[in-house]
Amino acid sequence: MNCYQAALLVALLGFVGSAPLPEKRDSMDSHFIGYAHSFISTVLKGIPAAHASWINSPSLKLGSSVNPELQHLKENLIPSAPVLESISDNFTLEICLDRIFKGLKLHVNLLTEISEGTKLKQTEQVAELQADIEELLSLINKMQTEAGFERSVEASQHDLAKNLKSTYITQVAAHLTLQQLQVFSCDVLRSILSFRDMTPSPSTSEDWEQCP
Repeated sequence: MNCYQAALLVALLGFVGSAPLPEKRDSMDSHFIGYAHSFISTVLKGIPAAHASWINSPSLKLGSSVNPELQHLKENLIPSAPVLESISDNFTLEICLDRIFKGLKLHVNLLTEISEGTKLKQTEQVAELQADIEELLSLINKMQTEAGFERSVEASQHDLAKNLKSTYITQVAAHLTLQQLQVFSCDVLRSILSFRDMTPSPSTSEDWEQCP
């Protein structure tokens, strides 16, 4: 998280702490969504840098299609991300925030498990990406609280490390995790932009530059 984002978050916390209850719900519609937009944009920008710093196999390119061999490994190594849908009577804002939290936490846990292995050490860019996701997770929890929703429970680890038996498989796991995180983060961006008034909010071409 950069200094600008840190200042925004401090300002947000001060605003929430002093606002009357009715205004707190309104603040989620404006201030919270703005901060969440900033954080998810930062996460999306950080994924390519993390991938480039961590994975050196020429066959593992971010955004490339998943061939049958990689698809098989993905199904056996990487848990799928939660599905995000448009807000409706059956897919409420509460469900959406819960799935956003759980999906982002899933990927933080996977990146941590991969980094803790001896075959692929964490890089500065990966650490920064994880820190940005953790900041967004904290904000999502605050959005849940301000809306009167139950805060999401953190997901458990997946014991991925036991399957990482070679440097190549470890790099494959890291590649697939970052690639899935990129797709999921684009879905998170779409959800965040749709929260205000439950209709798509204006976005810029820059928002989608990192989306496959």
